[in-house]
Amino acid sequence: MKTLFKVIVLLVAFQFTACKDESDENGSVEIEMLTAHTWANAQVTHDDGDLSDQYESFAIVFTKNPSSGFDGTFVVSNGGYAFSESSGRWKFNEDFSKIILSSGKEMVAEINEEQLLLEFTVAPETGRLMGTSGNFLFNLQPL
Repeated sequence: MKTLFKVIVLLVAFQFTACKDESDENGSVEIEMLTAHTWANAQVTHDDGDLSDQYESFAIVFTKNPSSGFDGTFVVSNGGYAFSESSGRWKFNEDFSKIILSSGKEMVAEINEEQLLLEFTVAPETGRLMGTSGNFLFNLQPL
Protein backbone atom coordinates (compact mmCIF):
# COMPACT_ATOMS: atom_id res chain seq x y z
CA MET A 1 0.00 0.00 0.00
CA LYS A 2 2.88 2.40 0.82
CA THR A 3 4.43 1.69 -2.56
CA LEU A 4 1.19 2.44 -4.34
CA PHE A 5 0.86 5.71 -2.41
CA LYS A 6 4.44 6.70 -3.32
CA VAL A 7 3.79 5.97 -7.00
CA ILE A 8 0.63 8.11 -6.95
CA VAL A 9 2.48 10.99 -5.25
CA LEU A 10 5.29 10.77 -7.82
CA LEU A 11 2.81 10.72 -10.72
CA VAL A 12 0.97 13.75 -9.36
CA ALA A 13 4.26 15.62 -8.84
CA PHE A 14 5.37 14.70 -12.36
CA GLN A 15 2.05 15.88 -13.79
CA PHE A 16 2.39 19.31 -12.10
CA THR A 17 5.95 19.62 -13.39
CA ALA A 18 4.88 18.65 -16.91
CA CYS A 19 2.08 21.23 -16.86
CA LYS A 20 4.47 23.96 -15.72
CA ASP A 21 6.98 23.11 -18.46
CA GLU A 22 4.23 23.09 -21.08
CA SER A 23 2.96 26.52 -20.04
CA ASP A 24 6.49 27.90 -20.17
CA GLU A 25 6.93 26.51 -23.69
CA ASN A 26 3.72 28.08 -24.99
CA GLY A 27 4.79 31.51 -23.76
CA SER A 28 2.25 32.00 -21.02
CA VAL A 29 4.94 33.43 -18.73
CA GLU A 30 5.94 36.03 -21.33
CA ILE A 31 2.33 36.83 -22.16
CA GLU A 32 1.43 37.20 -18.47
CA MET A 33 4.39 39.53 -17.81
CA LEU A 34 3.65 41.61 -20.92
CA THR A 35 -0.07 42.02 -20.16
CA ALA A 36 0.25 42.54 -16.40
CA HIS A 37 1.19 46.23 -16.61
CA THR A 38 1.02 49.47 -18.49
CA TRP A 39 4.56 50.04 -19.79
CA ALA A 40 5.90 53.61 -19.60
CA ASN A 41 8.80 55.77 -18.31
CA ALA A 42 10.49 55.36 -21.67
CA GLN A 43 14.23 55.65 -22.09
CA VAL A 44 14.54 55.91 -25.87
CA THR A 45 17.71 55.51 -27.88
CA HIS A 46 17.72 56.23 -31.61
CA ASP A 47 20.30 56.43 -34.38
CA ASP A 48 20.25 60.20 -33.74
CA GLY A 49 20.92 59.79 -29.99
CA ASP A 50 18.81 59.96 -26.85
CA LEU A 51 15.19 60.83 -27.67
CA SER A 52 13.76 60.13 -24.20
CA ASP A 53 12.56 63.73 -23.80
CA GLN A 54 10.28 63.25 -26.84
CA TYR A 55 8.63 60.21 -25.24
CA GLU A 56 8.11 61.39 -21.63
CA SER A 57 4.34 60.76 -21.92
CA PHE A 58 4.64 57.50 -23.87
CA ALA A 59 2.74 54.46 -22.62
CA ILE A 60 1.76 51.13 -24.15
CA VAL A 61 -0.72 48.57 -22.83
CA PHE A 62 -0.92 45.01 -24.09
CA THR A 63 -4.04 42.99 -23.33
CA LYS A 64 -4.46 39.25 -23.62
CA ASN A 65 -7.31 38.47 -26.01
CA PRO A 66 -6.35 35.68 -28.44
CA SER A 67 -8.14 35.74 -31.79
CA SER A 68 -7.36 35.36 -35.49
CA GLY A 69 -3.78 34.25 -34.83
CA PHE A 70 -2.96 37.17 -32.52
CA ASP A 71 -2.32 36.97 -28.77
CA GLY A 72 -4.22 40.16 -27.95
CA THR A 73 -4.65 43.87 -28.50
CA PHE A 74 -2.52 46.92 -27.69
CA VAL A 75 -3.01 50.65 -27.23
CA VAL A 76 -0.24 53.27 -27.53
CA SER A 77 -0.37 56.74 -26.04
CA ASN A 78 1.94 59.48 -27.35
CA GLY A 79 3.79 57.16 -29.71
CA GLY A 80 5.44 59.94 -31.66
CA TYR A 81 7.46 59.00 -34.73
CA ALA A 82 8.24 55.53 -33.40
CA PHE A 83 4.66 54.31 -33.21
CA SER A 84 2.46 55.53 -36.04
CA GLU A 85 -0.20 53.05 -34.94
CA SER A 86 -2.20 53.95 -31.84
CA SER A 87 -3.84 50.55 -31.43
CA GLY A 88 -4.10 47.15 -33.03
CA ARG A 89 -3.41 43.50 -32.41
CA TRP A 90 -0.16 41.83 -31.35
CA LYS A 91 1.43 38.40 -31.15
CA PHE A 92 4.72 36.82 -30.16
CA ASN A 93 6.76 34.97 -32.77
CA GLU A 94 7.40 31.25 -32.26
CA ASP A 95 10.35 31.62 -29.87
CA PHE A 96 8.91 34.64 -28.00
CA SER A 97 11.82 36.87 -29.01
CA LYS A 98 9.72 39.28 -31.10
CA ILE A 99 6.40 41.04 -30.80
CA ILE A 100 4.64 41.42 -34.14
CA LEU A 101 1.97 44.08 -34.51
CA SER A 102 -1.00 43.84 -36.89
CA SER A 103 0.53 46.75 -38.83
CA GLY A 104 3.46 44.44 -39.70
CA LYS A 105 5.96 46.10 -37.35
CA GLU A 106 8.29 43.52 -35.76
CA MET A 107 10.02 44.40 -32.50
CA VAL A 108 12.76 42.39 -30.82
CA ALA A 109 11.45 42.05 -27.27
CA GLU A 110 13.07 41.20 -23.95
CA ILE A 111 10.80 41.14 -20.94
CA ASN A 112 11.10 40.52 -17.24
CA GLU A 113 9.15 41.76 -14.24
CA GLU A 114 11.12 45.03 -14.07
CA GLN A 115 11.48 46.10 -17.71
CA LEU A 116 10.41 45.66 -21.29
CA LEU A 117 12.97 46.29 -24.03
CA LEU A 118 11.66 46.85 -27.54
CA GLU A 119 14.01 47.31 -30.49
CA PHE A 120 12.75 47.98 -33.98
CA THR A 121 13.39 49.95 -37.15
CA VAL A 122 11.06 52.51 -38.68
CA ALA A 123 11.60 52.72 -42.42
CA PRO A 124 11.71 56.15 -44.05
CA GLU A 125 8.54 57.14 -45.83
CA THR A 126 8.96 59.43 -48.85
CA GLY A 127 12.03 61.23 -47.56
CA ARG A 128 14.22 61.19 -44.50
CA LEU A 129 13.13 63.63 -41.83
CA MET A 130 15.24 63.86 -38.67
CA GLY A 131 13.95 61.39 -36.07
CA THR A 132 11.19 59.82 -38.15
CA SER A 133 13.01 56.73 -39.29
CA GLY A 134 15.85 54.53 -38.13
CA ASN A 135 16.52 52.15 -35.29
CA PHE A 136 14.70 52.69 -31.96
CA LEU A 137 15.36 51.05 -28.59
CA PHE A 138 12.67 51.57 -25.95
CA ASN A 139 13.48 50.63 -22.37
CA LEU A 140 10.16 50.65 -20.49
CA GLN A 141 9.20 50.07 -16.85
CA PRO A 142 5.84 48.89 -15.49
CA LEU A 143 3.46 51.43 -13.96
